[in-house]
Amino acid sequence: MRCVSYTRTTSCKEDGKIPADIIKQQDQHIQEYLKKQGWTLSAKYCDRKKDTEENTVFEELTKDGINRKFDMVVVDSIDRCGRTISCADDVLVKTFVPAGIHFAVVQDEFISIGKTKEELYEYIKKARYAAVQLKGMREYAVREQLEGLYTVHDEKYGYILSDDRRELLIDEEAAVVVREIFQMVLDGMPIANIVKILNDSGIESPMVHNARVGHKVWPTYDNKWLFCSVKRILRCTAYAGYWQKTINKKICTLPIAPILEEGMFEKVQEILDKRKKPRNTRPGKNGLFVKKIFDAETGRKISQRNFKTGETVFLFASGTNQLPRDKSTYISFETVIAEVRKAIQREMELAEQIKKKLSAREAESEKYEWLKQYSQRAWTIFEEMEQVEKERIPLYQNYQTGKINEEEYLVGKEEIRDQLSMYDGDFSELMKEVSVIEKAYSNKNEWLETFKKENLPKELQPEHINKWIEKVLIRDFKEVQVCLSKQEWKKYFPAEWMEE
Repeated sequence: MRCVSYTRTTSCKEDGKIPADIIKQQDQHIQEYLKKQGWTLSAKYCDRKKDTEENTVFEELTKDGINRKFDMVVVDSIDRCGRTISCADDVLVKTFVPAGIHFAVVQDEFISIGKTKEELYEYIKKARYAAVQLKGMREYAVREQLEGLYTVHDEKYGYILSDDRRELLIDEEAAVVVREIFQMVLDGMPIANIVKILNDSGIESPMVHNARVGHKVWPTYDNKWLFCSVKRILRCTAYAGYWQKTINKKICTLPIAPILEEGMFEKVQEILDKRKKPRNTRPGKNGLFVKKIFDAETGRKISQRNFKTGETVFLFASGTNQLPRDKSTYISFETVIAEVRKAIQREMELAEQIKKKLSAREAESEKYEWLKQYSQRAWTIFEEMEQVEKERIPLYQNYQTGKINEEEYLVGKEEIRDQLSMYDGDFSELMKEVSVIEKAYSNKNEWLETFKKENLPKELQPEHINKWIEKVLIRDFKEVQVCLSKQEWKKYFPAEWMEE
């Protein structure tokens, strides 16, 4: 049997320093394996450059295999067999094995001889899963963004993704509606009236329209225009020719084909800014819990009243200028503020305790358990993408053999691209969730930052309440329940951490 070996400097798996003698290590492992099998090496192939994209010699190996210059390829590890696991799959499994050329992977003690198609597929599947770490997946998504590729999530009302994913094209059907909305504002029409006109006219709402013409798969929405939908359109800078996107943690301003005439967007912004009503928040105690204190049973708003006699209490709004005689109809300001201060203080102590735990090894284990869930979901996406990718080769073969014409080939190719684009969007969403997990288990956790230990001021001000308090619930004007802010960031930590 004519055996050859393939080695390379870079790996699709590791993200650290490459040992200086990595080629020598691989050669040694392969020689020991060949001796054990009783095989003799007839040629060596090696990609030595420290470049993850280097594949020159691997392509030479592929060409020589097709020309039947050897019968067996031996590699030290599957992650050092071409640029990616997909390269190894395409050449070793999909090209060589069907042609009667086998392969062996030393580290996995895997030999393709006698293996079924399903066993080969399962091996590559496991190898791909081991090689693709979530960090690497995120870097891939960032690299696509830096290369100027958009995803389905970048589509917005009035724009659809181009076939090459390099620009957002004007969707003229929606663009007409956008121009009408801006013109109605210029004509002096309030947003509420615009919403009514759009709904009465039966024009598709942004969500319904995007679900019909866009590339992203949307849930089913009612065809209804909302105040916030119109306001969002009126504030969207894309219609003026530019928009912002976060790429690799940096906010970038990107050009886009404008839908509006020059100056129209700016004129509407001036009109909207003039319509803004100034906030009348009373200073000091009067505005301390504005829109933040409610009855626990009914959700009814509770008001703060400062009486001339010196008492400050919370009660249901009434026209009385005197403190009610019935004490069951109000609760004192001092009682509420004392409970609020206690709750904030306790939360700061808990945040300090959790912060210490994040530096311990058990925090890494907890984070790993969270990330493992997303890793499994990512693998599901990759499996589905792989199934779509498998359609490329038979499609091309059918075209080459004349079973389908060029038009049918291009249509099939486009369908594959669209499906992969959809999975790419799902993957981008998954990466956002992964970023949240990593942020939760770092000092950038918004809850930890908000409740960073500090001395509470003698008198809490509205900015303190807005920072620390979500809302305060009063039950029977006796019990005070303080709902603190940023609580969603605590859900990633184990329950026992909160109880210690």
